[in-house]
Amino acid sequence: MLNSLQIKNFRSLEDFKVSKLGRVNLIVGKNNSGKSSVLEALRIYAGNANQQLLENISASHNEKFRLNNEDIGQRNMSFPFEDLFIGRQYPIDENMEIVIGETLIDKKALFIRHVFFVDRTDHEPNFQGASINRPQIISKAEIKNSDTPFKQALWVHNQNNNNNELSFLIRFENNPFTNPRLSTINPYPQESFIPTQFISVDDLAKEWDQIIFTEHEAVIKSAMRIILPDFENLAFVGERIDRFAKVKLAHSTRPVPLKSLGDGMIRVLQIALKLVSAKGSFLLIDEFENGLHYSTQEKIWALLFEMSERLNIQIFATTHSWDCIEAFTKVAIENETTEGVLFRMGKSAKKSNQGQIIATVFDKERLHNLTQADIEIR
Repeated sequence: MLNSLQIKNFRSLEDFKVSKLGRVNLIVGKNNSGKSSVLEALRIYAGNANQQLLENISASHNEKFRLNNEDIGQRNMSFPFEDLFIGRQYPIDENMEIVIGETLIDKKALFIRHVFFVDRTDHEPNFQGASINRPQIISKAEIKNSDTPFKQALWVHNQNNNNNELSFLIRFENNPFTNPRLSTINPYPQESFIPTQFISVDDLAKEWDQIIFTEHEAVIKSAMRIILPDFENLAFVGERIDRFAKVKLAHSTRPVPLKSLGDGMIRVLQIALKLVSAKGSFLLIDEFENGLHYSTQEKIWALLFEMSERLNIQIFATTHSWDCIEAFTKVAIENETTEGVLFRMGKSAKKSNQGQIIATVFDKERLHNLTQADIEIR
């Protein structure tokens, strides 16, 4: 679990810090204040900057993530993943890097740097007796003094407070290559991210298949009853690539399609399924209130607070809704065991860092004081 958060040189977040985090965290702020960028940074942190994850994030924004043959030699060409960096370009300073992790850098952090490299022939043969080309990172000064063709890549280094380290290169060519001397693996855990739009039914079916007939099935059913007390059971039917959900209701002689019950049921199902699959990791929810009536949000937050402890999950959600903030605040204040933290994002007015995006943290005590004073914190 992250106790604090620092994000540097990522998208619009030049040097963003959150001094304190809880097990359940709500991020608020105006449009374009960087809320979704925080969630993306946390996705990358949780996924160890896996190349497929970076490509998925870039593709969702129509940003470049691969270097094609027709790009070679073009003037003023853009490079893959440039849009992830501050200013949407690779930094001139070759030591400047994206940093995602705790504010104490020596504890837990992920570093992403744009580098140049050359392929060197390793004269130590592999088990088949063939020589291996291995990338070697070089500086800009070495490029000027060398006739060897150079390439570009992202260098990722992940360290944590257990002294476990992970280093690898993400090459820009169509065939990604990981340097065995830098890293042998780049694990990509199952992602528990809920976007603003609805997740595909096929993805929901796969999540359901993983938990059916387990103790977690009861969690899903409890969540569904928040919206519809008559809910009894759920099943995904149909062909493997064209499945859809049906729901059994009390006092009903036949199951009904899930989609006929409204967006709220679908949203709650998404949250509950992703909650269970996030066990031991992060659950990230963009625009929590989407599809949810204000009258149900307090009960859903209560479920998230309870399950975050039981499943050892840290939750981050964004919102534009004052109803969502009120529901979160009430649950956070009343909960005796699980800490909830709200942080508001906005631009600093200080002369020293004017215009930078900063966070104002509201823990349980500050939330209580604000509600007593009836102050709106959006």
